[in-house]
Amino acid sequence: MRDTRYDISNTIVAVSSPTSDQRVIVRITGPETIEVCTQVCRVGISPPFDSAQGEESSCRAKTRHVDLTVDDELKIDAQLYLFRTPNSYTGEDVAEIHAYTNFAVTETLLSNLLDKGLRMAEPGEFTARAYLNGKLGLAQAEAVNEIIVSSNEYQLAAAEKLLSGDLGKTTAKLQAGLMDLLSLIEAGLDFSGEDIEFITRDKAVKRLAAIKDQLEQLLSGSIRYESVIDLPAVGIAGAPNAGKSSLLNKLLGKERSIVSHQHKTTRDVLSGICNLQHCRCVLFDCAGLLMEAEDILDELAQQAAIEALKNSNVVVFCVDASKDDWSDDTAIRKLIEPKCLVPVATKCDLLPKRTLACHLAGLNELFSADFLSVSVETGAGIEFLREIINQKLTEKFEIPQVAPIALTARHRKAVTEAIEQIGESVDELNAGNDEVAAMMLRAAYQAVSDIEQPAAVNIDEQILGQIFNRFCIGK
Repeated sequence: MRDTRYDISNTIVAVSSPTSDQRVIVRITGPETIEVCTQVCRVGISPPFDSAQGEESSCRAKTRHVDLTVDDELKIDAQLYLFRTPNSYTGEDVAEIHAYTNFAVTETLLSNLLDKGLRMAEPGEFTARAYLNGKLGLAQAEAVNEIIVSSNEYQLAAAEKLLSGDLGKTTAKLQAGLMDLLSLIEAGLDFSGEDIEFITRDKAVKRLAAIKDQLEQLLSGSIRYESVIDLPAVGIAGAPNAGKSSLLNKLLGKERSIVSHQHKTTRDVLSGICNLQHCRCVLFDCAGLLMEAEDILDELAQQAAIEALKNSNVVVFCVDASKDDWSDDTAIRKLIEPKCLVPVATKCDLLPKRTLACHLAGLNELFSADFLSVSVETGAGIEFLREIINQKLTEKFEIPQVAPIALTARHRKAVTEAIEQIGESVDELNAGNDEVAAMMLRAAYQAVSDIEQPAAVNIDEQILGQIFNRFCIGK
């Protein structure tokens, strides 16, 4: 079945604001936008929307306070923003209705608009229209969604760089070089019977090698977009009743884990999203590690805990500072193989200052590490612990100091394919097979085109669907 997102002959509508927000934004785009707005909005300020106001004025959004007709019996105050073609986001007439109202009124308004012939937008359809109407390249369209869903400043920075069009500018130059070379080789094939040489094989090979080198630099000098999308994992480990669950709840700011003085309260791996200064992370609390499992549940819980900690970016190792014997803790520490360890002395509020200082010195010597003293009860050391976790995680991100171009898996696949096709083209040129070399060059050109302007090479709608299905409705 044909995807309706790529039929730009009809007018679409969607709610583009969060459902939890009282300020509702209803978005409309398409050829019937102005007519529909005239039907549902009584404009309180002249001139009318469709009046000619000059090219300069058409570049700005027109704003009107309106009486919005929700249905036959209900009218509410609203603000109407109109963005005229071709200077709108989608390249078509776009209207946004802003109103402070509730879910029921919004649903009634949508029903009214659908009755007037509008169609509910598919996920990502507004951005898909921006792409189809030439307002955005495909890589830029992908960046729109990545900006919306970004969970850390590195993902946001990578998405903004993608949106800026740097990748499109780079690939445009490479396309131009490939097309110029392809035209020279094919011209030579067309006049093969004449005493005309448009480009020697040696020069063609040299130019191809330069383009291939640029593509390889693009591949090696970029970051994998996926490396900054996934949330890093931070595990909390330690002996049973070391205060891990209380620490998890404190860092998350909510009761995610059951807290009890009884041993082995936590059997499974519990997790939550923790917001830090520069990023978010998945914070999880494992079952207390034991030297000897008492039953099959203990054994399974311990296996799950060790595996989770092994794969996490940072491990917060908790030791109860109020204890006098840490032999179990030293044995448990040997079970953990962390990529990065943050030693934490918990329950520090239970000790007088002098005793606490002695215990911390003992922990530091015993584990050959500097323990951070924290107290869930008083909050002491919690914010500093958050800062340390944030610092450790940002150090783990593989982000070069000079912001590079970010390539998604789709981009990297296209660049890799182009490199392979160019390599085969060089081999065919060296073998004297110019016609086959030209065919390989065409494939390389198409691969590079797929990054930014795949419509030029008849991209399949299925590929576009894979890209825009990740969007939310109204974007």
